[in-house]
Amino acid sequence: MSMEIKQRLLPDGKPNKPSRPMKPAYITIHNTDNTSAGATAEAHSRFVLNGSGGAQKSWHFTVDDREVYQHLRDNEQGWHAGDGSGPGNRTSIGVEICMYRDMDQEQAWTNAAWLIVQLAKRHSIPLTKIVPHKHWTGKNCPSRILPRWSEFVEMVQKEMKAMEKPKQPDYVGHWAEASIRRVMDAGIMSGRGNGFAPNEPITRAEMAAVADRILKQMQK
Repeated sequence: MSMEIKQRLLPDGKPNKPSRPMKPAYITIHNTDNTSAGATAEAHSRFVLNGSGGAQKSWHFTVDDREVYQHLRDNEQGWHAGDGSGPGNRTSIGVEICMYRDMDQEQAWTNAAWLIVQLAKRHSIPLTKIVPHKHWTGKNCPSRILPRWSEFVEMVQKEMKAMEKPKQPDYVGHWAEASIRRVMDAGIMSGRGNGFAPNEPITRAEMAAVADRILKQMQK
């Protein structure tokens, strides 16, 4: 799977932002604890941009069952772990997962697992350093996920394995797979993108190049 990460970055100098650099070593998982019907990732993005209700509160990403919003850059600190200038705020990327009424919770967790794997890969963060908010302060957060933490970690592991698995060429299972393999093996047509791009149109110049290769093989 793949998702668009919508950036709504909190400007430097805002009172709800530390405005300090960070080298990420952990990913901290939260639940928003907001069950209101409209408490989506986009709504939380507006909340952060509007000053977090006057609190020193900011985190990096919010995820729901449809979207992902980014509020802070990966390499800058937030206030989300509740440990002041401790390692939670100082060294971890904060990911808030929504829990509003009538949301598809499983899909939100799947989306969060995808995001976490992207971040873990980008910053070389191992699975052992993907932690709940409770890890830093003992707070019962992420409240919905903690009772199923091992299951959530398995979702992340599954996403990691899917990312590591080599992608099959795009012509596998295509109705013309056998023909595609033959022309590629014969050097008449070459691969493109993730294999062959079997459904893309061909230009006159490309057609001329194919015909030229066929003519050359016939002259051998």
